Amino acid sequence: MNKTLTKQITFWTLGTILTILITKFALESPITALTYTLIIATILLVYKTPTLGIKILILLPVIGELLRIQTPIGALLITDIAIPIYLIITIIKYTETPKSPSLKQPLTIPIILFILTATYSLIQSLTFLTTTEVIKSTPYLIRYIQYALIYFATILITTTKKQKIEIIKTITLSALLISIAGFIQLKIHPNINDLAKYGWDPHMGRLVSTWLDPNFIGGFLAITITTLTGLLLHTKNKKTKTKIILITLILLTALFLTYSRSSYLALLGGLFTISILRSKKLVIIGLIIIILGLGISGRARQRVSELITSITSITGITTTQNPDPTARLRIKSWQQTTNTIKKYPIFGVGYNTLKYINIKEGYTKDPNIHSSTGSDSSILTILATTGIIGLIPFLSIYIISFITAYKNWKEKKSQLTKGLSLGLLGTITTLFIHSIFVNSLLFPPIMLYFWILTAITLTTSPLKN
Repeated sequence: MNKTLTKQITFWTLGTILTILITKFALESPITALTYTLIIATILLVYKTPTLGIKILILLPVIGELLRIQTPIGALLITDIAIPIYLIITIIKYTETPKSPSLKQPLTIPIILFILTATYSLIQSLTFLTTTEVIKSTPYLIRYIQYALIYFATILITTTKKQKIEIIKTITLSALLISIAGFIQLKIHPNINDLAKYGWDPHMGRLVSTWLDPNFIGGFLAITITTLTGLLLHTKNKKTKTKIILITLILLTALFLTYSRSSYLALLGGLFTISILRSKKLVIIGLIIIILGLGISGRARQRVSELITSITSITGITTTQNPDPTARLRIKSWQQTTNTIKKYPIFGVGYNTLKYINIKEGYTKDPNIHSSTGSDSSILTILATTGIIGLIPFLSIYIISFITAYKNWKEKKSQLTKGLSLGLLGTITTLFIHSIFVNSLLFPPIMLYFWILTAITLTTSPLKN
């Protein structure tokens, strides 16, 4: 009996046994039995077709915060559970595959260095934090590691051009579903004041979708738009171009309705990067869209006006006191985090322990508020928690990604590679601008999309058709 037949028999026998065992308890709890059966069936399907696993991971953030699982160590998202399962399947399937792509990729060294530094920073925080506080912070480091490993898992499974295109389509579908959910939410539940008791900000009349946060939704839509823009500018097929334009308009509408100023500014920065490299027309198109948007919505005009006033006040261009309470809170958060950085400049206070430091310093009164775990800036958060030693490899991940994407865009002949590379250049710019105001570089769904996009763009493995 050959090995292939043996594997198939083992595969289906195991699947049948597990299904029978779960079905046995169906009379006791039909819903639980059905749930477990679906989970096992999905795992078996993913084992047979690994690209299906990546697609599922990409679509899971559509559920957003609607399925938040409470555990003794903190709340978990559905992706936090699904990713380890997928990584185990990937390891089992590819460790003995002789033709697997090399994992000596551009980001391997900075990823390893950052994880090592973050781990050390967390261990050394035992000198000024309790063991319980450090233990409760550890799962967030594990979360970062597993999300980063998706970069390598994606490289292993995307060995063809078709697979890359399927991943891009799935990311686009995810963005569309999140946008549609946002339109529905804005219609039936525009104000989420009633969620403030659960730690969420009481946003009113803004698109928050299933993520319950307009700023993170806006950031995700902005990076999706820049990705699609890069692909649009390197697509010759008219039908494909039309589809991309229509989808982009839907995503732009959703982004507009978030009224997230940081997302507006981030998208403009990303499109400006793309326009410099490829098409100066984007600047004109962007300005037209801005003018039309401001002309249609008084709320948007007010938000942009507050942004301009805030910037001029912060930079000292005007002496007017900043009238925007959101901006004042953000500046206060920056100042508090900066004070922490001054006290712990080398290795920081420990990865994701900022919440406990803020409580000790009196910066945070309510530890249950979701924003209490970090600063309103990803770079400041990393600098405060892992110090300058951790910040260097962390920034290197994005700098190397940017440089590699630029080289690919300049040198590669494949239009898909050029389009993805140009889109990633815009995406990295968008992310960095957005992360100045929001802790988006460490937000799980955005991390997931970034690692997958980076993997299919920067992979050095030769692609098959």
